Amino acid sequence: MTTPLGLVRGLGSAKSGTATFIKERLTGLALFFLTPYLMVVLMPVFGQPYPVVLNAIGSLWIGPALVAFLLINATHMALGMRVIIEDYVHTTVLRYALLLLNWAFSWGCCLLAVIAVIRIMFLAVQP
Repeated sequence: MTTPLGLVRGLGSAKSGTATFIKERLTGLALFFLTPYLMVVLMPVFGQPYPVVLNAIGSLWIGPALVAFLLINATHMALGMRVIIEDYVHTTVLRYALLLLNWAFSWGCCLLAVIAVIRIMFLAVQP
């Protein structure tokens, strides 16, 4: 059941909401498993000297998991903020501006963090 205006615009009640809902749940599930893993693996590193931390992040058990965590977290954050912006911002121009800023902030932070982790992974000095 759609309204006549919805038929004219081609917008029904389930055009993209289900896909966003599923993506949010899948990224949340992935974070549910990745977060405790990284906490357990990185807990012994807290308070250690700088080279020890670099070697830990550069290891094959932590580095790739950290990159995956950053990518999944950025996706989850961008999707969640997008839903909030779409639900509560009613001015069209402001909504599109905020959606663009949300995308740029989420993926900009993610890009910087992933580059940092990858640099550490390839430049860390192994003992």
